[in-house]
Amino acid sequence: MKRLLLVAIGIMALVACGNSDDGNATAAPESSAAPKSSAAPGQQNVPQTFVPSPGSLPPIVADRPPGERTEVVPRAEAAPATRTPGPEYPVCLDLASPTVTDALASLPQYFDGVAWVATEIGDPCASFTWVRADTSGGTASSPVQVLFFADGDYLGTGTSEPYGFTFVDSQSADTITVGYRWPVGDDANANPTGGPALIRYQWDGSSVTMLDALPVEVTGS
Repeated sequence: MKRLLLVAIGIMALVACGNSDDGNATAAPESSAAPKSSAAPGQQNVPQTFVPSPGSLPPIVADRPPGERTEVVPRAEAAPATRTPGPEYPVCLDLASPTVTDALASLPQYFDGVAWVATEIGDPCASFTWVRADTSGGTASSPVQVLFFADGDYLGTGTSEPYGFTFVDSQSADTITVGYRWPVGDDANANPTGGPALIRYQWDGSSVTMLDALPVEVTGS
């Protein structure tokens, strides 16, 4: 009985081998499940980074349609505030300022063909200031004019007629004091001993007022 059982087992083994050799064995069905991740447990898959080979160019990724450009619009600047000339925003002059040269050109010539020349200036940035004008090539006794300016504007002269031996004695915020001398007796022209008469000119914000009168020794009448 045991021999019959062993023979039967052997025959079954031969049949199984024969089926495998003739290529008719049934393959295991493929799984439709998603491929398993190759990452170790607890780790995330990291996307592969493109590393170009030597001599190759990396791929170009367009972030906007071809030919479209981004226009940069400049920010509008605020217009500067208008500043009114005055103590907070002074207008500074100098002897060559157009306002000064234009004022000189407006003065009547004392000597024919002889121009007036600016020779001195007060505080150039004061709201109320002055400029001294001499005749070109003049001497110590030649006539002098004192011109007044306020906030960069020309106001006029201290006197309608120019006088020799004239100088500016002092200046404050609203008052300029001008000194006038005159020759006495046999005084040399370069060294008059008469005076000085100090005449104050005051600015009130709209006009200049002559606070003192010139002596007849200066005016001649």
